[in-house]
Amino acid sequence: MGVKPIPVAADSVSVLDSVPRLRGVVAFSADTLEDLVDYSATDSIIFDNANHLIYLYGEASIKYQTYSITADFIRVNLDSSIALAEQLPDSLKKKDPLDELREEPAEAEPEEELPLTQEQLDSIYLDSLNGITPLDNKRLVNDVPKERNEDGRPFFDDGSTQFTAKRLRYNFKTRRGKVYDVLTEESNMFIHGSETKFVSAGQDTNAVDYVYSQDVILTTCNAEHPHYGIRSKKQKIIPNRQVIVGPSNLEIAGVPTPFIIPFGFFPIARGAKNGLIFPSDYEYSDQWGFGLRDIGYYFPLGEHFDLELLSDIYFNGSWGIKANSQYRKRYKYSGSINIGFSNRIGEVYNQELGALVKDPRKSFSINWSHTQDPRSRPNQTFSASVQMQTSGYDQLNYNDASRVLNNSYSSNIAFRKKFVGTPFAVSANVRHSQNTRTNEMQFTLPDINISMNRIFPFKSNKRRSPEPKWYEKISLQYTGKVLNRIKTQDTLLFSQPLFTNADFGVDHDLNSSASFNVLKYFNITPSVRYGESWYFKTVQRTFDPNIEIEYDTVYNADSSDFTEIPADTLSFGQVLRKTIHGFKPLRQYSASLSMSTTIFGSLGVGRKKGWFRGVRHVVKPTISFNFSPDYTVPSLGYVDYVQQDIRDPTEIAYSLFEGALFGSPSLSGRQMALSYAINNLFEAKVFSQKDTTEKKIKLFNSININGSHNFVSDSLKWSEINLSGSTQFFKGLSQLNFSMVYDPYDRDRTTMRRINKFYWDTEGKILRFDRAAVRISTGMTIDQIRKLFKGEEVGLQSRGGSRRGSSDQSQDNEEESLTDLFKDFRLSHDLVLMWTMQADGSKKLDIMTNSINTRGNIRLSPNWDISVGNIGYDLRSKRLTYPYLGFTRNLHCWEMGFNWAPQRGTYSFFIRVRQDPLSFIKIPYQRNNQDVRF
Repeated sequence: MGVKPIPVAADSVSVLDSVPRLRGVVAFSADTLEDLVDYSATDSIIFDNANHLIYLYGEASIKYQTYSITADFIRVNLDSSIALAEQLPDSLKKKDPLDELREEPAEAEPEEELPLTQEQLDSIYLDSLNGITPLDNKRLVNDVPKERNEDGRPFFDDGSTQFTAKRLRYNFKTRRGKVYDVLTEESNMFIHGSETKFVSAGQDTNAVDYVYSQDVILTTCNAEHPHYGIRSKKQKIIPNRQVIVGPSNLEIAGVPTPFIIPFGFFPIARGAKNGLIFPSDYEYSDQWGFGLRDIGYYFPLGEHFDLELLSDIYFNGSWGIKANSQYRKRYKYSGSINIGFSNRIGEVYNQELGALVKDPRKSFSINWSHTQDPRSRPNQTFSASVQMQTSGYDQLNYNDASRVLNNSYSSNIAFRKKFVGTPFAVSANVRHSQNTRTNEMQFTLPDINISMNRIFPFKSNKRRSPEPKWYEKISLQYTGKVLNRIKTQDTLLFSQPLFTNADFGVDHDLNSSASFNVLKYFNITPSVRYGESWYFKTVQRTFDPNIEIEYDTVYNADSSDFTEIPADTLSFGQVLRKTIHGFKPLRQYSASLSMSTTIFGSLGVGRKKGWFRGVRHVVKPTISFNFSPDYTVPSLGYVDYVQQDIRDPTEIAYSLFEGALFGSPSLSGRQMALSYAINNLFEAKVFSQKDTTEKKIKLFNSININGSHNFVSDSLKWSEINLSGSTQFFKGLSQLNFSMVYDPYDRDRTTMRRINKFYWDTEGKILRFDRAAVRISTGMTIDQIRKLFKGEEVGLQSRGGSRRGSSDQSQDNEEESLTDLFKDFRLSHDLVLMWTMQADGSKKLDIMTNSINTRGNIRLSPNWDISVGNIGYDLRSKRLTYPYLGFTRNLHCWEMGFNWAPQRGTYSFFIRVRQDPLSFIKIPYQRNNQDVRF
């Protein structure tokens, strides 16, 4: 056996001159090993040349080709090429093992010799091959540490197989070994065997390793004495592929259970491999019967794509199927797609038959997410986010709060391309939105936009003066759109009316504008717009003069007498609406001239004392004059008239493009309006004592005032005045939005409509309050509240250390340990108030929304977690809104949990193995939503 020691440090000891040196070529035996063996030990290395043995003590290590063995003690037989590795008892580790090998008294310690040089070691190596013994039982010192187990147990590694054992024998020639009390780890699984034989493939790429074991426990528990496992008498392991076991039974805490399997295959492959997916849940339902959820098969379909097929199977005929896939190509794209179909068969009581009948409920769901890497194609992007389902798929198949409470879904598939070197770009979108509570669905397919960025057609590249001419500032911009919108119910999806009721249209918009600076502080912007919309459906209204009268009669119980109720007229004619199919263009144009400026005001700026250092007010007023023609002219054919009541012959105007995709023309006639808008921003400067700096804070994000005056209107020339604004409190944790509407005109006390009389003339006041709305939204975690009161940055981690004493630090640690339990617990409050003016002049306050919600996790200890999926309280209706509670207990390799939705009456309890591939071992018990009458 060829043995090559690891190099050691050189010293002053030289080899005796009388020792012969082997020179020239060495003739190796035919049955010697194919390669050299590297070995090391931190305590001692002993050569027994008489018996051709090598003893390695203390962190011993042997490496041969791809194999390595480490242990407290290794003995190598040079004749048989067999290595024996063992763990030494603590008593032997404390004294020199040479004492027992030489059978010398303990007090007769051999003289310590210094390490040999590399040249001396090479000489010993060559001499030993030819039977020359220059140094019998020579002790070599090597201080090169090797990777091994901390407790000194033998550890074997051949590149693909690693295991730990109490005792190990390995033949380097035959690549076979025998192990006692072995522990092997394969893909999250620990394999304990009392006696194991293994055959290593070595460097042969066409062969594989095999491990044969007796009395084996297969588990995912990493404890020295596993808390559970599948015990089998015989076992075969193909590393990185699978574990094959014979008759086995589940053992918990060393106690056998009735769970017995005749044989089994457990995949331990690294990476993606085909394989069976065990059910994620076993359940029993009075409605659905016994069932298995999410049982299926996994397919790795190439390097960039995989597929997971899952199914739900119930004994009463209910079933479901899911297809989940993930794909990814580096620097190109990534995404996932999930498709599900559910057919749940319940039972309902039929009053006509007087018995229970089958009630099948079919639902469908699709979720798709696609993201393109921006580095792949900078000028072309594609993305997708699809969430669509029918018949309440989530509410029917799941019970958690996030799925049950969500009733709005939306989708968007977007493509955009920029044409390099041109101002043009094209985008195409497919959109979807739905409400599962009302079953309404809306599709926009397609939505194509062709846009031209702003260009300056009269701009000259040969201009000599730095200031452009006035005509060079004229810009041109174009936008084209193709839109098709479909509205339907989810029950009518993919039916014939879905496409016949679609709204299709094409829109062109051409805009030209310029911007000029006048008197240094004013910006004047004239603009002209032309728009043309192509519609393929218009509205026609006709009047039906028939009167609708209701007659009714009340009979006595004996049918002898009756009482006749006088006739009641329900309507005096009705207006019928009809859709006319055909091409109809709508052309609109307008012109505007606007002027804007910015005004700055300040108060107290420059103060050097106190925390308040001044207020800054920024005002941005804008005045614009807008013109648009009268689209009610009969020659245009955009407006028609219809009578509404046989008692009144007056005809009311209506637009043929009522409810059109791109809007309809105004029925107010010609517009020559002066519009005004005032945008306000309030900021304050305060002094911070923490870092002795001045900081800016926003008092109001915005306060906006706008309105208009139409010069050519015959009445109600002034519009309503709108006031709106927003601000935030507690460093952005709370948001306040408000809006108010005031009217310069009075209104009719009966119809509550505006009349052509100023409020000043009737009540002596300039403006009349009409309505107002306020919304306050607050959302924060316990950790954010703690940082808020401590004056730290909300949402950011605190920086730096503390310079305070140990008593203050211990107090803070105690406070943080308590708040850390709830630091991720989130509180949210939503309040919407609305004021409206009543006929008697009083203001009515309506609380539209007032609800509090909490959610989060409470980590009571490293092993106990309480989860609050949702607890809400509606202060208007005075009731809880779908509380969802649960807890989990970490039992090392097991996990126990409980989830409860009291409002829905569902719950689930489980004890299960935590890690794959044995996570299918579980004890579930639950009550599903179909078994609850709610």
